[in-house]
Amino acid sequence: MTAWGALRARLPDLAAKLRALRPPRLRVTVDGRVVHGALAVPEEGDLEAHFARFGGPSRLKVALSGLTEGWLLEYLALLEERFPGAREVELLGVWAGNPPRLEVIARVRPRSPSP
Repeated sequence: MTAWGALRARLPDLAAKLRALRPPRLRVTVDGRVVHGALAVPEEGDLEAHFARFGGPSRLKVALSGLTEGWLLEYLALLEERFPGAREVELLGVWAGNPPRLEVIARVRPRSPSP
């Protein structure tokens, strides 16, 4: 299973964690490199208004998985297109501060072989 597949398998848990922690921003690292430093995490109301105006996840997909899950699924698909061979992926919540507070939302990495 790829790193992206592992994240998609945990999508409901990830969305619930995002809703519970409510980080204002999301930092994404792929194979140790920061690919998105401060992506704004949208509120459910903002997602609803955006999808109503511009389209987005199908109504059925939204009904089955919820708005946050739909947004996260689309975002992960975009990242998978850009970084198809990723082995290690981290999603970190970012809060303002000096230094900024970071909290792990999800971390997927290959298992190291046992000695």
